[in-house]
Amino acid sequence: MTLTAPSTTMRHPAPTFSFTTPQEKRSFVQRLFTNIAPRYDWFNRLASCGLDGSWRRAAVRRGTVESGQTVLDVCAGTGDLALLCAARQAGQGTVIGLDMNPAMLSYAQRKQQRRHLRVGWLQSDAQTLPFADGRFDRVLIGFSTRNLSDLMSGLREMIRVVRPGGQLIILEMGRPANPVLRVAYQTFLFTVVRVVGLLLTGQLWPFTYLARSVRGFLTPQEMIERLQSLKTTVEYVPLSHGLVSLYLVTKT
Repeated sequence: MTLTAPSTTMRHPAPTFSFTTPQEKRSFVQRLFTNIAPRYDWFNRLASCGLDGSWRRAAVRRGTVESGQTVLDVCAGTGDLALLCAARQAGQGTVIGLDMNPAMLSYAQRKQQRRHLRVGWLQSDAQTLPFADGRFDRVLIGFSTRNLSDLMSGLREMIRVVRPGGQLIILEMGRPANPVLRVAYQTFLFTVVRVVGLLLTGQLWPFTYLARSVRGFLTPQEMIERLQSLKTTVEYVPLSHGLVSLYLVTKT
């Protein structure tokens, strides 16, 4: 399947970030990522001060992604996690990157072609994965669980397609335990991160939503409890003093 990015960026009035149904949130998130897709990678590098690559590498390493495995990257976006997995496998295994947004997948496909790595791309919904139970050794999702329109539905689906003994690897923005660092982090999100986004795209509302979604998301303990309720064992790994949360979720 060949995907092409839209030639122009859609412009709409700034939203209110108030969602009454899961479908409303799903449509909003699609609109957001279509708008920022051309500058998404630049935004990640600048807003994380270049740390986002090291966080992804830590997830792939700690999640023991290895040659010969079948791997699914859910909400793959522009493909960084999927491409890291493919590079680690060195052609021995299967990697699929899945995302609902064709603009983001188009950029992922371009990066894959430049790097000559083996990844299959699929446009589909994370909450209705088109795979059989236990299909994958590893399922990953990076910085996207808070964007799911129904978190528990998405977690159930990802765990469903992991084989027994396999792992779901979740990388998400965190909540530092240190109160001073936590306040500084929230301030950074609502000032520097939003300004970086504005300068890159000329729009502020997508980055206001992203900052609010981080602030309003589950604490690590709340996330662990939800994952454990789905018959899994969970290892929580705080990265960069808790700025980012890594969850290694083993299906029992």
